[in-house]
This record gives sequence, structure tokens and C-alpha cells, in this order.
Amino acid sequence: MITEKVLGAYTIVGTLSPTEQADWYRKAVEEWNINTFEVPILAGVPVVPEVVDVLTELSASIVATFVAQWATAGQKNPVYGLSSLDESSRQTALVDTCSSLQQCRTLSEAGVRVRNVFVHTGGRSGETIPHAIAFHKSLTHLHELAAAILPDTTLSVEVTDSLPSDHPIPFPAAKKASLTLSDLIQILSVVNRESTSRNPIALMVNWGRLLVNGDVPLSSLNQILESDVPLSGVILSGAGHSADGFMDSHNSHLDPQSGFTEEDAMSCASVLASSSQPIFLGTKCSTAKGDEELPVGTVLAAQAELLNKAN
Repeated sequence: MITEKVLGAYTIVGTLSPTEQADWYRKAVEEWNINTFEVPILAGVPVVPEVVDVLTELSASIVATFVAQWATAGQKNPVYGLSSLDESSRQTALVDTCSSLQQCRTLSEAGVRVRNVFVHTGGRSGETIPHAIAFHKSLTHLHELAAAILPDTTLSVEVTDSLPSDHPIPFPAAKKASLTLSDLIQILSVVNRESTSRNPIALMVNWGRLLVNGDVPLSSLNQILESDVPLSGVILSGAGHSADGFMDSHNSHLDPQSGFTEEDAMSCASVLASSSQPIFLGTKCSTAKGDEELPVGTVLAAQAELLNKAN
């Protein structure tokens, strides 16, 4: 069942002034009836006060993504990540993730409900099994910490593309993950069985990143729903078209070459609605349309309309 609609407005408004950002969040709540937002959390970088204030004032909630942390740090250190085979880099990523969880605790104490936090494997630098062992180790630690400081928040792993290192599309437009969806299902199943937490780690899907991987998104959703690992939510978007395949640029359904349409959104919503699991449905789209840039308001309004139609 779909229990919440989520707008990843930050992809578009994050470069605007703090006051302008706050105005768009207010508009989403008051005019579009959307009060849960995907918000990026970077280690050591607090969310701007104006956004925190408006979210608190409007009793809004967030799903917090830590994926931007890996995309940023990974450009400086390619082996940075929770599944890194370099132990120093894995521990650095783990410390950064713990810092981000503490930021989420601070937001929660300020009155912003944190529904979910999303973590990520980091890129591939070796064989699957060593990456899986490293990721299991990181998740075990994070699961315990999240249960202690954010007991009502679901820790989720975002499924991103696992294209090979020799693929022509460069990082971070592709090649984000060291492990496939099947690998993640196996690892999370083990971690959840070993844990005493009442809140199992879930998987979260970004539709556009499945397109980048060359997957059929609905098939991936069904694979998760048929497993013993919960699905916490789906963030809808397309991707950027190129001669070498799709790139991770969150193009919207307003871009006819994005690989994502309104019909895709409705099909996804139908699958989620038929599940007995509580699952959020969201969108996170950029202003990109081929070589053009669409107006911020146009893309945000189109996402809101899509979410309200799907829910």
C-alpha cells in the first residue's frame, strides 16, 4: 500500500537562496498537499536553517538520503564507501554515515520527523564477495546505531546502478554501486536475521537509476516484493539520454527521451498499491530536458501533479 507521497525538491531548489527554498517547500505543503520531502544529508554540513524552520513550522517530515555523500566523496577517493575493500576508506565512510545519522537525530529533536534514511554501497573496486562482507560489517554497525538514536526511522539501502568499471559513462553519472540488487537482497536478509532490532533494514528504489543499469524497473520492484526484505519506497524519475546509454541526471517525464513516462508512474503506483507493505512513492526530477533546462516551477508542479494522480 502507498502510505506517503514524497517530493525530492532539493534536486531543483538546492541551488536557490535559503528563503526561496523555504518558499517552495511551503508551496508544496499548502498548495499541493505534499508534506514529506527527500532531503540530502552530508557529513558535517547541516541543512540550511530556513529549510529546517519551514519544515518544523509545517509539521513536515523527511526521508534523508546519504547517497550524495558518496557521489561527492567518491570523486575524490574512488574506493570510498560502506562496502570498500580498503578498510581505512570503509571506516571513513562509516564515520561520515554516523555523523549524518546524528544530524538526523538533531532534526528529529527540532521537530522534523525523519521517516527513512538511505545509505549506499559505494563503487566497485574488486570481487563481489569481499564487497559483500565489507557491506555486511558496515550495515550491522549502522543498524544498531540507527535503532538506538532513531528508533522510529527505517534504515534503507538505495539500489543504484552497478555497471562495470569499463563502461563508457563516467562516475558519478553511472557506476555508483559495488553490488547488484540480488546481492543486496541476500546481504540484507542475513543482517536482518542477525539483528534484534524491531525495524528491519529495507531497500529503496530510484526508478531512474534502474534505467541507468539497463534494468526493467517494474521487474526489479517485483523481485524485492517477492523477497523477505522490505521495500521502504520508490523515488520516480527518468534519466539522461546519451549514445552510451542512460545517465543518472534525474530527467523528468517532461523529457520524452528520459525513459520515464506518466504511464510508468501509474504502473508503479498500481504495483505498490497492491502490496500489503507500507511503501512511500516519491519523485525527484531535475530541470533537464535534453540540452534544455525547464523552469523550476514547471517541473515541481508537474511532479506534484503526478504524485497526486498516482496517490
